[in-house]
Amino acid sequence: MRTRLVLAVLFAACSSDSKAPESKPESKPESKADSNADPKHVPMKMVWTPPPPMTLAQSGIVPGWIDPSADPCKDFFAYACGGFTKTAEIPPDRSSWGAIELVTKDNEDFLHRVLEGAAAKPSGDPVLDKIGGYYAACMDEAAIEKAGTAPIKSLLEAIAKVTDASSAAQAIAMLHSEGITPFFALAPQQDFRDATQVIAGLDQSGLGLPDRKYYLEDTGTMPKTRTHYREHMVRMVRLLGDGAKARAIADNAFRIETALARLQQDEVVRRDPHAVYHRVDRVGLEKTAPSFPWGDYLETLGIGSVTAINVNDPKYYTEVAKLLGTETPAVLRDYLEWTVLRESADRLSKPWVDESFTMQKELSGIKELPPRWRRCVHRVDNDLGELLAQSYVVERFAGDSKARAVELTKAVLAAMRVELDKLPWMDEPTRGPAKQKLEKMAYLVGFPDKWRKYEFEIARTDYAKNVQAATKWEIARQLAKIGKPVDRFDWQMTPPTVNAYYDPTLNELALPAGQLQAPFFGAKFHPAVNFGSTGGGTIGHEMTHGFDDEGSQFDADGNLRDWWTKSTKDKFTAATKCVVDQYSRYEAVPGVKLDGKLTAGENIADNGGVKLGYEAYKAWRDQQQPAPAQQVEGFSDDQLYFLAYGQSWCEKTTPQLLEMMAHSNPHSPARWRVDGVIVNQPGFGPAFKCAAGAPMNPGKPCRVW
Repeated sequence: MRTRLVLAVLFAACSSDSKAPESKPESKPESKADSNADPKHVPMKMVWTPPPPMTLAQSGIVPGWIDPSADPCKDFFAYACGGFTKTAEIPPDRSSWGAIELVTKDNEDFLHRVLEGAAAKPSGDPVLDKIGGYYAACMDEAAIEKAGTAPIKSLLEAIAKVTDASSAAQAIAMLHSEGITPFFALAPQQDFRDATQVIAGLDQSGLGLPDRKYYLEDTGTMPKTRTHYREHMVRMVRLLGDGAKARAIADNAFRIETALARLQQDEVVRRDPHAVYHRVDRVGLEKTAPSFPWGDYLETLGIGSVTAINVNDPKYYTEVAKLLGTETPAVLRDYLEWTVLRESADRLSKPWVDESFTMQKELSGIKELPPRWRRCVHRVDNDLGELLAQSYVVERFAGDSKARAVELTKAVLAAMRVELDKLPWMDEPTRGPAKQKLEKMAYLVGFPDKWRKYEFEIARTDYAKNVQAATKWEIARQLAKIGKPVDRFDWQMTPPTVNAYYDPTLNELALPAGQLQAPFFGAKFHPAVNFGSTGGGTIGHEMTHGFDDEGSQFDADGNLRDWWTKSTKDKFTAATKCVVDQYSRYEAVPGVKLDGKLTAGENIADNGGVKLGYEAYKAWRDQQQPAPAQQVEGFSDDQLYFLAYGQSWCEKTTPQLLEMMAHSNPHSPARWRVDGVIVNQPGFGPAFKCAAGAPMNPGKPCRVW
């Protein structure tokens, strides 16, 4: 799963009735066999039924977002989205506004209505009563204000008992059991060498700023952000009433975070699976950091018998153990206390929430704290997502939505299978296993086949208690996976999420119902629009991740294995370097360029996905009798395809968020997810009749797919 994975498009017909259901949803998910990939990937079967002559709006394109004064051959983003960017305003409680955000807001509004209805009074429906009780407690600001810092009192008391490295290790274990992760974190992970096995994975953690670069570099506004962060730390500590020592405590905590930043792997290194896979097991871990009481730590987490363990970087744990032994107990207490404050502020009273927001404002450019109801909707979705999703699926993913999404997925898979035979950089010894990987690629669509049960009690008047119960239950659920067979049907996102993902260790992509929504797909939209926005921008994007710089290192079964020949690997690296160099020339904001290496995988997926979607559309179109309309208000169907992709990325973003993404996010900004892709598309120049050498048809394109 990738952080802030904002994908281009959404697919499925949508019910216009958004009334919250009054009783328990009775949706009947399909069997696992139905929701998994058919090994015989076949083209789309649905028959095109030509509608009456359609307008551009009816085709699925938003006419008002087009800027007819812009030249599509010079700047396609300006052409497809100029009308939007000239008139749209970013709401003060958001850091960006565009196509994805419009769908997200629509989903939030629907879930808000569901939760308000469920919270009004108990109905006897266990699903609605549970989500309603959780939401009611989150909205009970009077009770939250009265509680003050009581929810973290026991954590701070435990930290106050730290007197040496041993007691610091005890405090770390206790905090990890509460979902607070100083120094490092532990979670289940698939063994990269044996994808059938779930083992324990230790990974670096413990920073309050978005990336280690913020502690170590001076690019762009990072020095200013660092200064703001240090003052924010002081103000946060003062809220505990420790004004005289606040600056010293903050300085100590910041010094520890800086030390950790120096020890941690950067995000480019972490894109290499080999760099983060070191299965040392219990014996090796105890040799790597012998002074840390690993047995007691694992017992505290309830997994004392676990022996199969991976670490991202053995040296990191050696150095962390050394740091615990050399720093004074007072400094360790200060860092642990700060970590609790930083990670708990959003569940405390208003002064804490407001102070926490000052960092959001600095990093993302958001001007106002989102309303309480929206924050509570997100909290319920995070902690009880598959209960909240049941109402959503009934209303927003009914009928043949799932079947349509599956058929479109098959169409793109078929196009990729054809493309594998054409790739000039892939030799025959590699092509065979690549086809096998594609044949075994699975996909989850819409929602889980079996809803998750949340086995903890909800208190309608104690929000912090609910958050703690939900956190501890989820930690226990995750840790219980260790030592058991991999569950390929355990979703990593909730169904209402406007997002998608590909997991290379599962060789599986997932398309949540929240992503598969109008207005980016409509049963009556022109097929070119559906293929452009969803087929290429989402489905093709995710499939291509199976063969990007990370995904290509995992085989058909999800095992980390070198299955490419040297010749194929060398040619792929050369093709990838072209993409890296291309995007490294782009600026996120003036003076701050993209990191072409960090964004390589997502850029390869964007470029490959759009090409595959286009090939899939052409293959589908050739099968239709009669064929779809070739012209809509003067736009050819090929032009509609690229317009649909471009408009899926119509977006305005604050400069602060753009810069933060450039430093730490593997995705390029929206403008470059359009123009950076279009310049490499063989079908775009002919579609818009762009002369050779035009900015959007420059020749010598970068092509991995």
